[in-house]
Amino acid sequence: MTEDRSTPVFPGDGHGDSPRPVGIPVRMAAARATAILMVPTAVVLLGLVATGWLERWHGLAAIAAIAIATFLLVRRHYADLAVLRRHLEERSAADNPWTAMADRRGALSSVGEVGPVGELMLALERADRHTLEWVERSRQHSESRELVIESIPDPLLLIDPRSRVALANREARRQFGQQIVGRDLSTVIRHPGILATVRRVLAGEPGGDVEIALAAPVERVFNVRIEALMEPEPEDASALMLFVDLSAIRRTEQMRVDFVANVSHELRTPLSTLLGFIETLQGPARDDAEARDRFLEIMKVQGNRMSRLVQDLLSLSRIEISEHKPPSERVDLEPMLNSVKATLDLEARRKDMRVGLEVDATLPQVVGAADELTQVVQNLLDNAIKYGKPGTEITVAARRADRVPASYPGGPSGKAVAIAVRDRGDGIPAEHIPRLTERFYRVDAARSRDLGGTGLGLAIVKHIVSRHRGTLTIQSTPGEGSVFTVYVPVGEPTSPSRDATAA
Repeated sequence: MTEDRSTPVFPGDGHGDSPRPVGIPVRMAAARATAILMVPTAVVLLGLVATGWLERWHGLAAIAAIAIATFLLVRRHYADLAVLRRHLEERSAADNPWTAMADRRGALSSVGEVGPVGELMLALERADRHTLEWVERSRQHSESRELVIESIPDPLLLIDPRSRVALANREARRQFGQQIVGRDLSTVIRHPGILATVRRVLAGEPGGDVEIALAAPVERVFNVRIEALMEPEPEDASALMLFVDLSAIRRTEQMRVDFVANVSHELRTPLSTLLGFIETLQGPARDDAEARDRFLEIMKVQGNRMSRLVQDLLSLSRIEISEHKPPSERVDLEPMLNSVKATLDLEARRKDMRVGLEVDATLPQVVGAADELTQVVQNLLDNAIKYGKPGTEITVAARRADRVPASYPGGPSGKAVAIAVRDRGDGIPAEHIPRLTERFYRVDAARSRDLGGTGLGLAIVKHIVSRHRGTLTIQSTPGEGSVFTVYVPVGEPTSPSRDATAA
């Protein structure tokens, strides 16, 4: 890159004795400097001429020759200094000095490496190069830190000294809004405990933990850790707020409490009944054969109810233990469905109901555990018989799913078999459907107990389907009935021999 050597040289910096005016051309500045430098030499030579030690014309020739040589040398240095000045002015005037520094890198070496100015130029170029490398490392470090902050799965906020949000990661923006950066914290979180703790931290006091519950966009419980920052952060952030999601833990704790309470409640009634009848049979009804037979029948019903409850609890416990490990067997659904139908046909006929079975001839095998899938269909069919209207038909249909629901673990392109159980009962109100698979949840508790239900049937179905990496959907229309559909992954293709038998 060729430099314009006529660029004006430095102005005075305000610290010297006689600052030079801005805008003096290089040659004029060089001439002035040459004149100043020539004064001692000219005095000496003229003194030699005056004392006769040197001829006049020799002295004048020597002065002229030295002046020309000095002028050329000084002008070279002044031109190099002009290049240095221009570089520094461009850097200071640039909107982005780092870009200007990178664009000018290598231009300073055009002055050459001879003399102190050349050495100064090369030293400045090396300093620029090291500065640029440091800036690049700092930028990469900053981007890496921002990426780490963005990737934190819990909401994180940095608060500035004026209690405004200085930085929010992706999860915090999702929870509190995309435009929260720059807003006052009190407009983002209206929680007195949080705001009081932040004020204390900004005042230099120790931080602390605050537990809060947020209702939107979904109900969540957080433990908020608030700490002062020991080092400067972006936009002078002074405090850090980390939200640790406790929702799953709190839900699990509540489920455990509810589970114990529900089990206690479910067992209390039959136990009280049994103890009451035993006391009666041991006392007033000791010799009453008719009362004894009637009480023993009731005791048998209550004993069977407790037995079913314990069996369902044990079954649910076994399923939960192995829920993380999906089954790998291949199951042929048609014989399994026929077996379940045969088992419950008698129960259906008692209510003047009919069970219809519809299975596609080319139905593929599924990946699963045969006994668990049997329990799924048996529980759904048993519920359909219990809650269906007498004299109606229950339909059990199995087919290859053309489409899978959004909740299917295999994704929208996953292949599945759909097993649907349809009843013609009273239907289920929409507000109850999301909770049907909770343990002991009943739409009509009294009716469910009268029919012998334990409140665990659909919970067992949900966990078995989850272990099979499938999904359960429920559709219901009040007054018309309900359809429970289980989607399970497809296994091996249907064998030729089975195709021939089905045909």
